[in-house]
Formats: sequence, C-alpha cells, structure tokens
Amino acid sequence: MAASICSSFNNDIVIDILARLPVKTLLRFKSVSKPMLSVITNPRFITYHLHQSTKNSSLVFHCSHDEFPISMLYYTEPTTLRVVHIPPSMTDRSLKPRIRIKGSCGGLLFMEIYYGCCMFHYGLWNPATRQFKKVTGPQQCINLLAEGFGYGSKINDYKLVRIGYFLHPRTLRTRYDRRRVDSVVRALVFSWKTESWRTVEDGALLGGRFSDAVALKSDLYWKVSGVENLANEGVLAFDSDTDVFRRIELPSLNQSIPSYSMTITGFKDSLGLFVFLESSSNSAFDLWVLNESRIDGDYIKSWSKLLTVGPMSRIGWPILAWRGKIILKSPNDEKDGFFLYDPITREAIDVPISSSGVYDNAETLASVDGTSNLLLEDAPL
Repeated sequence: MAASICSSFNNDIVIDILARLPVKTLLRFKSVSKPMLSVITNPRFITYHLHQSTKNSSLVFHCSHDEFPISMLYYTEPTTLRVVHIPPSMTDRSLKPRIRIKGSCGGLLFMEIYYGCCMFHYGLWNPATRQFKKVTGPQQCINLLAEGFGYGSKINDYKLVRIGYFLHPRTLRTRYDRRRVDSVVRALVFSWKTESWRTVEDGALLGGRFSDAVALKSDLYWKVSGVENLANEGVLAFDSDTDVFRRIELPSLNQSIPSYSMTITGFKDSLGLFVFLESSSNSAFDLWVLNESRIDGDYIKSWSKLLTVGPMSRIGWPILAWRGKIILKSPNDEKDGFFLYDPITREAIDVPISSSGVYDNAETLASVDGTSNLLLEDAPL
C-alpha cells in the first residue's frame, strides 16, 4: 500500500506530508510496509521531522505531584493540558524516584532521578516515543556551578556538561570534605555516543553564579554573574561539536536605568536577552538578540534590541520566548504561576498549572541511544 502511494506521488511530497505528522501516528506506520519503515527510520527523515515539529513545539512543566511529575501544555485553540506518565523504566519497586527536569534539546528531555538521599542517575527521555535511558554519574566529584544539555549536529552526539571545582578525592585517612576543592574551574562532559565522561580544561571557564542553560543549535549558553575578574555580567558559551568554551559580552545598557535584571532565552535559533526592571508597578522589558557569525575561525558578535514590551498592568518576569509569545512568571504567586503574553495582540493568557520550571520541547523520532538514529549526512532519503 505504501509503495503504491509513493509511486503515485512525488517522493518529496510524500516525505513532506509524513514529516508533518505526529510521532504517535508515524510509529503506527512502521508496521505498514518495509518501504514505509525505511523512510520513518531514516536518520535524515528524523532530522527533517524534528525541524517541522519544532514549529509547533510544546511547553513542558515540572510538577511536584508524586504520581504525575511532568505535564505538557499544548497551545492550541483553546489551550489544552496533558499529563504525561513517567515510563516504568524510571521507577523502582522499592524506591519511588524524585525527578527534576534539567534541560530540553532536540526533542529530548534531560533529567535527574533521585532514589533516596544520595543515590541518583541522569536520564534521557523522549516523551513522544516513551524511550528512556539511564546514565551513571562521573567518578570525579565536583562542586557544581552549572549544568547543561545540548546536541552537536556535526558530530551527531548529545552532550551533558557539568561545570565546577573538582573536589579532592576521598582517602582512607581523611573524611570526605566537600569544602576541599581545587581553585581551577573545570568541566565534565558526557557523550551519549561513546557513553563516557571526559575532563575539559579551558581558559574561558570562569566561576560565578550561573543561570540555567539555553541550548541553541550546537551551542549551550549560561549567563554568569558575580565574577570577580569581570566588571559586568557575561555569557559563557559551549560548542557541543568541539567541546570548546567562549565568553560573550552583554550589550551596553543605559547607566541611568534603575536596577534591572537580565535573563537569557532562545529566540528563533538565536540567543535572546530579556532586560527588565527588578521592582516596578507595571511590567516592562526589552528583548535583545545576539547576532553571531564565524569568519575564518573567529566569532563576530553584536547585540541589537529587537522590541520593547509594556508597560503592562500585570506584573511578571519574562523567562522564555516561545512560538512568538513570551512566558512570564508571576513573582507574587506562591504557586509559581505563569502566563503567556502576545506582544502583537497584547493579550495575556493564564497557564493553569503550578510548576517549578518550564521548557520548550518538540516531538521527535530520535532515539535516546546515542549509537543509533543520529543524523548521518550521507544517508539517502
């Protein structure tokens, strides 16, 4: 049946139609025929499908409910919420895990799974296919400053990055002391493709207070503040293809502006920066975008202010740009309430959920196994 359909239509048209279908439907098509199975499992098709589904990504909220720790918000007309059950492989018969979502990239969620006080694993989960894979932490203990989860498109590999000061190893004569640390900031990088950890030492690494990571294309970004050797806040970037760090200066702002805060976000495959007043009776903020290009190995960077939002009658802190809208967190809401704001229509829509975090996530057919279903440039489609 699938072969006759493909012979009746242009192959590119069939591929384009299939790439716009949800993962659940495509998984059913796997058993239709061998030609259909070949198309759906093709690495280049998986990449193309992710590109299409990113246009209709969902918001993933971390909830505190014991039975349903993860919820997904599908923004349609009207807005709908769906609770996603955790896969059985994440649970234990004797221990009930506590789950913390730590990042989202390429349709996959990176999380920490705690069993009791000390035992925990890292996990990579595809909510669309329900595949899950556990990863054991590194042998080297670290005084953690920041974490991030990204994807290197050129090397076809997912990366987990942990930044901090290495702790002195445990010895037989002395008790383990978390205060005994090195003075050099290092990074531990895990490769899902090789299932191994490696230490990265880079002169661009620095200490300070890190924001949550933002994953864009093959890069991870953190906003860093409280750095002694820098006059202002800055951004630390990590290239997942090369395991190289670099520093990015933030835009120069009007010094007459009262106390303000800055939050980084993703905006149409570029790094965005929200600049907003810390205390105000009306919410108002600017959105800046980083223009970055690489010429002869050197990065050319510049910031430009894209838009100004507000003042709004409703107070909220912008935390994420999503599908042309902005996610704001209500600062005075004890339940960590959120609302969506459309800068064009100036409409605010409540998000009826209490959550400690929110992430952008798109459906994907990609496998959580780093050795398969990764993009192969020479794979025919």
